[in-house]
Amino acid sequence: MHKLSVVIAVYNVSEYIEACLTSVLSQEYQDVEFIIVNDGSTDDSFRKVEKLVDGHDNVIVIDQENQGVSAARNNGVKVATGDYLGFIDGDDIIAKEMFQKMMDSFKNSDADMVTIGVARLSGEKIYPSSLHERYMKEKKTATTIAETPELLYDTTSWNKVFKKSFWDMHQLQFPEGQMYEDIALMVPAYLYAQKVNIIPDVGYYWRSRDAGTKSITQRRNDIAMVKDRLLALEKVNQVMNELDIQGDLRYQNERKNFEIDLFSMIEWAFLAPKDYYALVQRLIKNYVDQEMKTTALEDIPKEKKRLFKDLLANKRASFLLNSYAYFGKKAMRKIIK
Repeated sequence: MHKLSVVIAVYNVSEYIEACLTSVLSQEYQDVEFIIVNDGSTDDSFRKVEKLVDGHDNVIVIDQENQGVSAARNNGVKVATGDYLGFIDGDDIIAKEMFQKMMDSFKNSDADMVTIGVARLSGEKIYPSSLHERYMKEKKTATTIAETPELLYDTTSWNKVFKKSFWDMHQLQFPEGQMYEDIALMVPAYLYAQKVNIIPDVGYYWRSRDAGTKSITQRRNDIAMVKDRLLALEKVNQVMNELDIQGDLRYQNERKNFEIDLFSMIEWAFLAPKDYYALVQRLIKNYVDQEMKTTALEDIPKEKKRLFKDLLANKRASFLLNSYAYFGKKAMRKIIK
């Protein structure tokens, strides 16, 4: 049996940490060490952690000043002693057989990483994770991101187990001090990986903590988030350039960028102040001009393509008009459902 190290980042999750650690400590897989990193919580998360793990000799607890989730995870990795490495967020839960299934998968095919299915969790309600559903359709062993480009949509780190030697060989780490840390880590990891195993069964339950449409809108119309997400996309492109990735995989990555990442930066811009629009327009146009190398924009859904064409041409009036039309149709489809 191979030892697995799992890093659990904890920050102000008092309401959820008991459910998380209960699911973690009841795992079927036995040869595992859990490294809990309290990232300077200001609530009673740390006190609850200490109480919940008391008596468990396979748990290491680190209490650090607040440095952000990337630093918390990286610091956890530094003390990991396992042959394999995984991550969990302190407000999520996992199925009791998750790690057993993932470690069994390594036995069946000596992969660089294994990824498992994800569902969303809101209170007691469980519902599908739309992004993960795009690739979690069938079991695969020893695939690659070139063979299965749908993996581009699976950019979360916490439903994975990595071979530690693979992690170390490619000097993988979470970028500290910026958001969208998983994109900057996960897509390069896929690009480096020679074998990836996919388990479609749901093992990880990702908690939804959104407080409503208003808070989502405010977060998305945030220049810091736009800049950090662009940095993450640029990191992916840098690795693609280093590995000389061309053809369909680069096209698929750029199409995903337009449909998901870049679109998230503009979909609420029609509600934002004019100066936000102006800055985002410049940032995205510069990114597209400098980084995009395929015709992916021509193949995305026509409503989204129309918005990007308006934005790139800096036709703000048309952009606003088409944004209202887009959201009107979207709202109507929800009503009809």
